Amino acid sequence: MTFIAISAAALLIGISTPESTVSLIRLSVQLASPWIFLAFAASAMAQIFPGNTSSWLLRNRRYLGLSFAAGFGWQAVFIAVLFTLYSPYYWEELHKTSDLVLRIGSYALLIAMTITSFFPVRRRLRTEHWHWLQLVGVWYFWLAIWTSYAELAFSSSATVISFVYFNLGLLALVLRVAAYLKRRTNGLEMSS
Repeated sequence: MTFIAISAAALLIGISTPESTVSLIRLSVQLASPWIFLAFAASAMAQIFPGNTSSWLLRNRRYLGLSFAAGFGWQAVFIAVLFTLYSPYYWEELHKTSDLVLRIGSYALLIAMTITSFFPVRRRLRTEHWHWLQLVGVWYFWLAIWTSYAELAFSSSATVISFVYFNLGLLALVLRVAAYLKRRTNGLEMSS
């Protein structure tokens, strides 16, 4: 679904100007964001709202994460296009060197999470290492996406999509906290 939407947008918007390329970068993030919010909240939803939908989300959390990675893969492609075709625009209008270093680190984490999502690679890792990589990664990407939408939602140039995604990210966090509190309460009741 993400691939079809990005492909159609690339054909319609194109990369003939730096601004159109930036539009494709933003669109790729917008298409990737719901996937990370769903992956982030899947286990919490299964604990709080057990049922067919939450069970399906939990079983398919891996694919939700891979859909997020695909969307950000497109972002990387469009950043590379922008960097290659419009390098002065990239450096003067968009980013500082520190932003590029942070972005490269983020992509390294995303690549590690993606590669270890496949069973042949996952089997080679210790369970606790895989768990920590995925846990740190999903929290990192949820936080990075959510804070960027929070910044946009409360700016003078706020858009509907930034406000919607800010609230969806907040809802995902509320679900995680509620599931944690439920587990903690159940654990205390069992030990009493």
